[in-house]
Amino acid sequence: MVLLRHANHKGFTFLPLLLLIFLCQGVTSPSDSGRQSISAIPKSSSTTSPAAFTIMTFNIHHGEGLDGRVNIKRIADLIQNGKADVIALQEVDRYRWRSGYVDQAKELAELLGMDMRFAPSLTYTVGQYGNAILSRYPIEDSSYTLLPGNKETRSLLEVKIKVNSESVRIADTHLGLSKEDRSLQLARISEMVTKHDDPLVIAGDFNMELDAIPLKIDTAKLTNVPLRDDVKSTFVDGKRIDYIFTNRKNVESSWAIPTIFSDHFPVITLIRLGSSVRV
Repeated sequence: MVLLRHANHKGFTFLPLLLLIFLCQGVTSPSDSGRQSISAIPKSSSTTSPAAFTIMTFNIHHGEGLDGRVNIKRIADLIQNGKADVIALQEVDRYRWRSGYVDQAKELAELLGMDMRFAPSLTYTVGQYGNAILSRYPIEDSSYTLLPGNKETRSLLEVKIKVNSESVRIADTHLGLSKEDRSLQLARISEMVTKHDDPLVIAGDFNMELDAIPLKIDTAKLTNVPLRDDVKSTFVDGKRIDYIFTNRKNVESSWAIPTIFSDHFPVITLIRLGSSVRV
């Protein structure tokens, strides 16, 4: 477990889609969850171009599914099936009572055989809650920043990895619930990401739809990776609020993977490092 030095729960409604997901996935044992069909997702970098890697963003809702069960093993199974090289996680618990006093980031890293960094957004008398990044590539550097806001504290976690000797920065965030807080937080993120020209990916739960995201993201020369047509939502209320942005010019489509294991769907995409920076 690596804890970095410092550098509301959302309600939901059930959709008809979720009834289908229940039928397809079933409310089963953790071992059964590894058999979900995720055939239309990008392959990992081990089987594609050496100048590419796959990244997933996933708000795991502290491992609690729509069936009310907290089960981190089936979250690991879903991530494993996704075959992503890097995973940006939000709503991760560390030693909290509601999730059985488990260090969820550490447990996921051990189950998946990945390097890991965790950044707390909130620290309680017992336990913490925040973001985590898992990586098949060794993490060379990491830091986190608490973001401005007037309500629940939010953070931005950054790590640096090397993909075939090319440095890549990955940032993971979970923005606030109020419009005012999100505006402040996006402004801070935009200031930070424009400091470097390295390949950059920002992923996370932005708690708003794309047309509500201020142009601050655009001025930071970041491109939204679009979702393909078959699954357009990432949250159980039918909205898309989870995104992957990159400063690479040529981007692939993203895939949302319907699941009952969280109130969010994981989103995965292929990032090609050979493409130029967006202009």
